[in-house]
Amino acid sequence: MSSFHSFYGFLDMGGYAPFVWPAYAVTFAVMGLNIYWAKRLLRRSYEAARRRLAVQEETRLAAGAAEEPSV
Repeated sequence: MSSFHSFYGFLDMGGYAPFVWPAYAVTFAVMGLNIYWAKRLLRRSYEAARRRLAVQEETRLAAGAAEEPSV
């Protein structure tokens, strides 16, 4: 059996609604921002790693071409 007898009673939270619902809103906003920032950081990290690998590959190819004897 539920302690709330109506949907309005649930929304009212026994008179504590002005404290409960903003707390839920802040919690979900922080969680959403945390997910967004983590995904953005991961995407930027992948891009930076791809750039570093491209520079390393170019350096390796340039060093290999410089060491090859001319025919």
